[in-house]
Amino acid sequence: MEIKLNHLNLAKSLQYTSRAVNAKPNIPVLSNVLLDITKNGLKLSATNLDMGITVWIPGLVDKEGKITVSAKFISDFVTASSGDNVEIKLDGSVITVKTDKSKANFNTISAVEFPILPEIAETPLFKISAKEFMVSMDKVIFASSTDMSIGKIQQSGILFEFNKEDSEVIYAGLDGFRLSKRNAKIKELTETLPQEQIIVPARYLCELSKIASDFVDLDEIEVYLSKNKSQIIFKFEEIEFSIRLIEGPYPDYKRILPDSASFSFEVKRGDLEEAIKVVNTFARSNLGYKTLFDLDLENSVIRLKSIVAEVGENESVVSISEVVGDSDLNTSYNLKYIQDVVSHIKGDTIIFESKGPLAASVFKDKSDARFLHLLMPLRRE
Repeated sequence: MEIKLNHLNLAKSLQYTSRAVNAKPNIPVLSNVLLDITKNGLKLSATNLDMGITVWIPGLVDKEGKITVSAKFISDFVTASSGDNVEIKLDGSVITVKTDKSKANFNTISAVEFPILPEIAETPLFKISAKEFMVSMDKVIFASSTDMSIGKIQQSGILFEFNKEDSEVIYAGLDGFRLSKRNAKIKELTETLPQEQIIVPARYLCELSKIASDFVDLDEIEVYLSKNKSQIIFKFEEIEFSIRLIEGPYPDYKRILPDSASFSFEVKRGDLEEAIKVVNTFARSNLGYKTLFDLDLENSVIRLKSIVAEVGENESVVSISEVVGDSDLNTSYNLKYIQDVVSHIKGDTIIFESKGPLAASVFKDKSDARFLHLLMPLRRE
């Protein structure tokens, strides 16, 4: 096998595929990247069995073939070297990678030992605007759980719930204390849905988002299921990104969504961010970042206060508008959770809604009506 490739294309593609490689896999070949040279160019593939990434690169092909080589070392070498082009040649069981000024030889493992990546279905499950997908992932992934234990693993995933009638997919992430949900318009949703919901691991969606964000002109992402329905595959540009689905039921988040609010107000995101920074100097020393959150109707302000035993207390006051309520509201929250949702709201104005001091409260982005974040309060005592 022998091929000549653009240096920059190869370096970037190796960086992408390396995201699917575990540092210390149980199976040696899983630390490798598959190089598959065909008449059309080079196909790079890597997988950890739960996530797989394939990238196609055009090149000048002299001889076809396939082999696997250490993903880390070939990526590090190509990235560190300079030149316009890279030549790759296999001689026996050793592969030579050569640039204008540098050369490296790598031992290999046969391509026969490399796992077979999932085959995609013939037609997409749906298509979605790349911008819509990226915005949705940014607003739901952060709320998902990192607990991978049995019985809770579903909460480490993002729910994709399909709404055929409105041509939408509802994305949801939760961890038992908070919930983020966003609806996104989609195109060409297949008429024969294999199921109304699927659960996709959040940590791998995060990796997907990082790669997709590199393509500033990316218009659309095609989403497929594998032929055996066990994996979801995202296809854009010259990349296929596969993720193994999480089995089991997702928590019934709809039963905790409030149907009304007794208190509501609007607050400028920048003002709330400033108050959070101030109060966090004390709150970070409290168990659960506990912070008092008081709505003062008469003065149209909220007061954020944190108390640390044997140290003291601090308070920050934030002006609010469009205030609704029959009385003051005195509750408390994990300040880090408030900080998380505020940092993922891009509009200038945040809408707050609650039924009472012990009820789940809602944070909304006034500029994005499709987004909703639910946060459970803490007891004040």
